[in-house]
Amino acid sequence: MLFRKVWVYAWCILVALCLLALWDVSEKTCNAHIPILLSRALTTDPWRGLILVFCLLAVGSSFYLNSVVMLSGFLGFLCAFLVSMFQTNAHNALILLSSGCIMYECYPKDGASQVWRVHWWSTAVSGVVCCTWLVFSEFGCTTDLCSRCSWWYISEYVFFWSMFLLVWRKIPADEILRDKTIFVPPASEPAYQRVKLEQTERIHF
Repeated sequence: MLFRKVWVYAWCILVALCLLALWDVSEKTCNAHIPILLSRALTTDPWRGLILVFCLLAVGSSFYLNSVVMLSGFLGFLCAFLVSMFQTNAHNALILLSSGCIMYECYPKDGASQVWRVHWWSTAVSGVVCCTWLVFSEFGCTTDLCSRCSWWYISEYVFFWSMFLLVWRKIPADEILRDKTIFVPPASEPAYQRVKLEQTERIHF
């Protein structure tokens, strides 16, 4: 199956998972269905286990993208949901670093379509809005309810979902998922022989 098609299916599952978690946890957090921090919902059991499975699959699939930066981003999300956001700042630091990695790797290069550019910049704007509100909720809110429940958290949902959809644009259109990943080419392959030849010539020189 085409990798792009699988990614769209996985993205739809992610959005559905987030909505279910938000609907469940917001009722317990705000005594009403008011938007809450997505991390608060996804680090609450049983939703934490489900998002960890999703992140683990994302880490595995990122090998097809041939990018250490992208792999680091997904691995950071996996680690972020392993730790509790209510005890240390490790979760926030990992989320920030991982988001930066994915946004950097998905930046539209020369020749990218206009739709890609609009998608990236709208994602970046929603991220800035989200970060601005998070800073205000930390230092500007006078009540605990203000920092836990707010319609401004919708900007976080838009950023998170849009960022994961950005990865779809990095996937080659003809990439097919296969259960066969070669990290080091076999010695019989021409590419391996060429690298060895270049290394030998460099040593002799």
